[in-house]
Amino acid sequence: MTSGHAGIPGRERILGLDLARFVAIAGMMATHTWLWADSVAGVHVASSEQFQGRASALFAVLAGVGAVLATRAPIRERRPGAARLMLVGRGVALVAIGLTLTLLDIPIFVILAYYGVLFWFLALAVTWPRWVLVSVGAVVAVAAPVAVYLLGEAFQLTEREASNPNWLSLADPLLVLRGLLVTGTYPVLIWIAYGLVGMAIGRTLLAARGSTASAASTGGATALRVVAAKLAAVGAVVWLGGIALAALAHGPLGAVRGLATELGVSEKEALGLLTDPGAGRPVLGSPWMLAASAAHTGTTFDLILTIGSSTTVIGLLVLLGTVLGPLARRILSPVLGAGAAPLTVYSAHVLLVGTVTLVMLGKPYGELTWQEYVVLDTPWFLSSWGFWLANILMALLIGSFLTFLGRRGPLETLVTWAGRLAARLAHRPARADARGSAALSE
Repeated sequence: MTSGHAGIPGRERILGLDLARFVAIAGMMATHTWLWADSVAGVHVASSEQFQGRASALFAVLAGVGAVLATRAPIRERRPGAARLMLVGRGVALVAIGLTLTLLDIPIFVILAYYGVLFWFLALAVTWPRWVLVSVGAVVAVAAPVAVYLLGEAFQLTEREASNPNWLSLADPLLVLRGLLVTGTYPVLIWIAYGLVGMAIGRTLLAARGSTASAASTGGATALRVVAAKLAAVGAVVWLGGIALAALAHGPLGAVRGLATELGVSEKEALGLLTDPGAGRPVLGSPWMLAASAAHTGTTFDLILTIGSSTTVIGLLVLLGTVLGPLARRILSPVLGAGAAPLTVYSAHVLLVGTVTLVMLGKPYGELTWQEYVVLDTPWFLSSWGFWLANILMALLIGSFLTFLGRRGPLETLVTWAGRLAARLAHRPARADARGSAALSE
């Protein structure tokens, strides 16, 4: 499969992936701009709350898919070193963009620096077979939350660190590193699970896309649809299984009762602690908190649920993409164009939210006192359907513009350039790696 221009939703792309990227960004926009019905009382908007944790997880799973798509040429040419360096270079560019965007004090957590570091870890896995990607991803999903919890307890890392690191934060590099890996909003040691599963999905889709292309001349282009349907089904099983396992852990296995006894609270309050959204990693203070299942708790149950939902969404949207006719593609071209330029759209969203918030407050968001925050009483620029819709319209305008020009998003171009520049460091053609070249077919 050739990628074509990122701004052109054509037949050569897996259109469902562009749809999935748009859904992920739209969901993240909802949690950034329309989450609070009452921010002071902590009351969420029911519809936007459904995206909390799920949209960012989908974004991370799609990062793994993107890692496979970006490196398919050097892997096909049996140059695994170049493929790894390409991901390292792309990661450097993403970290740089993230550190730059957060120089503007904003009321949302920017994922890009974490996203870039995640690419560095995924560079190690570019030649792994699918079964290894899934197996290691499963091990990470079980072991990483426990490891992060134990690290936090051992070193008393109770605070969320480097939530929005910028260039100035590098004055304390250890804090930034600790935040990105363990104590931040999207701790990479846990989020590796999303990337590995995404790589396995990307390999599966590429193999099916190749089968579809080779069969197209005979009218048998069904492989991608079959694989997409299977992904949706597997994701649904994982998702529902996660719900059942969490219920089992909370009830019969005694997590609610144990937490209530340990903390001296009612079982209703204990259940609330296990099902309330978290701050990115398992809450310290009780091992029972590893049984939490809510968004951004960073537990095994959180990972199972969000990996399942992400896989289901990707499967369904890839399936939808295979049946879109020319008219449907034209109608959806703004959506497809925005989904093909997710980094540009996401960055524009961050800048819009940051700029509007700064102008409306007259001061950086981070300088608000609690009293000033309470007086604001959930203004439209912190949470409203209108501001969310404005961000969606901006995304569609960007998608339409890029599609009209037939160009990639500018930040996508920058990240691709950084990856190719890094890949040139592997200037000596590597000898054929039988295991690496076989990985794409396993």
